[in-house]
Amino acid sequence: MEAIILLAGYGSRLDRQDLPHKALLPFGEETLLSRHLKCLQALNIRKTHLVLGYNAPALKTYVQDLNLDLPVYFIDNPVYRTTGNTLSMVMGLRHCQDETLILDGDVLYPPTALLDYAQKAPRSSFALVPADIDNAECAKVLLNPSGTIHAFITKRELTDAEKNGFGFGGEAIGFFVLQQEDVPRFVALYENNESTYEPVLWEIPFTEFARTTSLHPWNIPQEGCFEIDTQEDYSAALNHCQSH
Repeated sequence: MEAIILLAGYGSRLDRQDLPHKALLPFGEETLLSRHLKCLQALNIRKTHLVLGYNAPALKTYVQDLNLDLPVYFIDNPVYRTTGNTLSMVMGLRHCQDETLILDGDVLYPPTALLDYAQKAPRSSFALVPADIDNAECAKVLLNPSGTIHAFITKRELTDAEKNGFGFGGEAIGFFVLQQEDVPRFVALYENNESTYEPVLWEIPFTEFARTTSLHPWNIPQEGCFEIDTQEDYSAALNHCQSH
């Protein structure tokens, strides 16, 4: 298995001028990024691709100073300020030849949640956590009657037709696996629709991908998964981490 961590973003909503990058938010003696990398090391990931943008030199130095037994490759995204994370993901996928685990760099999770998922979940699949169906911000997952993923809906509320016509799987928390043959298939979908997909979040092209590909949900039973976009998100994640 290979892995991609998406780290290009600026993190403007978090507004932590005291840190070189939001992936370096501290959790005890670790950071978000060191937690990701140590989980990947435990999984014996063959190659880890870090897609960088904002303050890339600081992240490169930080990772190299960790001295982990993990093959890490850096990919620079120079247009991260004007594009969505779909482009960063595709930049990573173009270097992958095996099944691939993709991680959003701003997600906190219990390590066992990621390890269990990577070892046991079907391919291709997305990790889901319980969510409020009326939360406009979260990446809501709609399910077909067969149980596969129908669509990802983010940054808006669901319509009545969507609520009545599909099952609700929860929120896509920000890590997922593509089986080996789906890696080049997704890259081809992106390249055939580059002008549409370059500026958007990955949820949008994956909704199109789900029309021709079986994407499976994987429910995370543990509490403690957080997407960290704001200081309030970080405070909630830190409080949970300290109390557990």
